[in-house]
Amino acid sequence: MLVLRRIRLRQYCWIWLITGLLVVLTQGVGTAPIAADETRVGFVEYEVQTAFSRIRIRRLGRIRSLLFVRDDGEEAFQSQMDLARPHSLRFHYVQHMFTSYLLQPQPREVLIVGLGGGSMVRFLQKYEPECRLEVVEIDPIVVELAEKYFGLKQSENLTVRVTDALDYFDQHASLFDVIYMDAFLKPSASTDPTGAPLRLRTIEFYQQIQTRLTDGGAVVFNINPHPDARTDIETIAQAFPQVYVFTLPERQGFVVIGSMRTVRMKPQAMRSAGKALDRRFKANFSFQRMAAHLTPLPVISN
Repeated sequence: MLVLRRIRLRQYCWIWLITGLLVVLTQGVGTAPIAADETRVGFVEYEVQTAFSRIRIRRLGRIRSLLFVRDDGEEAFQSQMDLARPHSLRFHYVQHMFTSYLLQPQPREVLIVGLGGGSMVRFLQKYEPECRLEVVEIDPIVVELAEKYFGLKQSENLTVRVTDALDYFDQHASLFDVIYMDAFLKPSASTDPTGAPLRLRTIEFYQQIQTRLTDGGAVVFNINPHPDARTDIETIAQAFPQVYVFTLPERQGFVVIGSMRTVRMKPQAMRSAGKALDRRFKANFSFQRMAAHLTPLPVISN
């Protein structure tokens, strides 16, 4: 989830109009570059207050964004989709969530906690059509918006459950090769400053979800920059046999993998695995480059 300072619509209206026209004119090419401003602005398509968050959907040209709106009007990007390339991952943090493939190159059972606009679901449905996906999302409105605006489609291999993550783990005993933790709410006393629920940041919770992993399975955490990010990472390191920390570009935070494998994967082997994955996926990002973002523990700066 990326933080965006409050947008003043009148100041940017001409930028939106001109950039939007340029995008429309180049859409037929298919390989036209995406303007940098498209990750920053866009007209409001829809807005709703749910029981958990205020959600705003913006669009500029072929780029659609799902944002959470803070009480002070600040917007936080949760998800973004290129309508012409829906499986393409546009945010660094979402791309780095799939560093899990460096450790688990053939996942067959996957759990995603926190749906958002469904970027990870679309990627896995594109590249792993035989993989069984289960998604846990606490807000039913988020599921509705993902279906209406972001192309989420139920399938035989996809199950979406509207429930609290803790309740889910208490009630279901399924085992997964990879669990992706990307749950965020409106910041409150029960969350950290970025909206991550504190109940999902404890060593007790980490120990609980370990019981839902297959042999050698892994859990992937999206950790936004905040004053206690280092403490969060250290807690994960205490809970898992091996922990891998990837620092995102431009100080956007960390992706942390807790692995049940007792033998640590060496950086050179990780880069080699990334090179093979680049040949396999031919995605819009590089696994080999992401492998180079591995950060040694415990040298982590917030």
